[in-house]
Amino acid sequence: MKVKDFYELSIPLILDGGMASELQATHGKELSTNLWSAACLYQDPNAIREVHLSYFRAGADIAITCSYQAHLPYFTKVGFTKQEATELMQKSIQLAIEARDVFWEEYQSKGSNVENDRIKPMIALSLGPFGAILTNGSEYRGDYGSDISLEKLIEFHKERLNIFKPLFSQIDLISFETIPLYLEAESICSLLRQEQLDVPCLITFSCKNDEEISHGESFADCVKLCSRVHSVVGVGVNCTKPKFIEKLVKIARDVLDESGMHKKYVVCYPDGGAEWDYERKDWNNDEMEPEEFGNRAKIWAELANFKILLGGCCKTTPDHIRCIRQRIL
Repeated sequence: MKVKDFYELSIPLILDGGMASELQATHGKELSTNLWSAACLYQDPNAIREVHLSYFRAGADIAITCSYQAHLPYFTKVGFTKQEATELMQKSIQLAIEARDVFWEEYQSKGSNVENDRIKPMIALSLGPFGAILTNGSEYRGDYGSDISLEKLIEFHKERLNIFKPLFSQIDLISFETIPLYLEAESICSLLRQEQLDVPCLITFSCKNDEEISHGESFADCVKLCSRVHSVVGVGVNCTKPKFIEKLVKIARDVLDESGMHKKYVVCYPDGGAEWDYERKDWNNDEMEPEEFGNRAKIWAELANFKILLGGCCKTTPDHIRCIRQRIL
């Protein structure tokens, strides 16, 4: 999909839910390595494909690839060559496509009179923040160290972007996820201007409350920054507690509209409410039930005037996505 094509869309779109937490819950996968869910790209790619398929069947219009924490040095540390590591990272796109194609064949076989006619699902390439490769939770704090700079962050994101460039014709979106600080958003916006990509991009922030991103900068300022880049078709929040989402969605919609960016989507996929314990490498259980998540999602969609990409992040499940679709479509 081209940028201009995405701007022509006007309907709310449903994103998928948590990948890593679903791999853990339904496939018993270990999440304690530096590669996190990306380790399954070589350990059990079929599990990734099955999770994608479960979200399509639940109602997702967009699958986000299992590449959030995929990083060349981590693959080489476990024995892969640079070329093998590159191919594994690129495989994340192919697995999502395979799941989409299986679902679409299933769906079309039901005939044209099925309820809630679906669009053919899209594939979004996940590119996590610099903090994700530090594996210390800094994507929720933004404390990257005193030596971090705009140039260093641009180079980091450019290197990862280049790994996937050969497959850009096979994806519909690029999703820069869980960005915790304004400087990193600046680096992504600068890179997108340099590259002049004709691939629709999303930028979403992790937030520590209902006004500030994780490092403490104003969420409104971050939305305004990203809104100025033509290829950024959606801006918003992910991997943030549901209790903060109402105000954050309203801020995003207001800033976009006041900037004359009515065609840009608000992006909203909060986590399920549980906290990840970096010491124990496990979840503290406090997640929101799917029905309540769906009820909240309807409110979030209304606040965004239904120009929204809406899904879930860590600890959300196919049931959460099914409830979202039932409430807003």
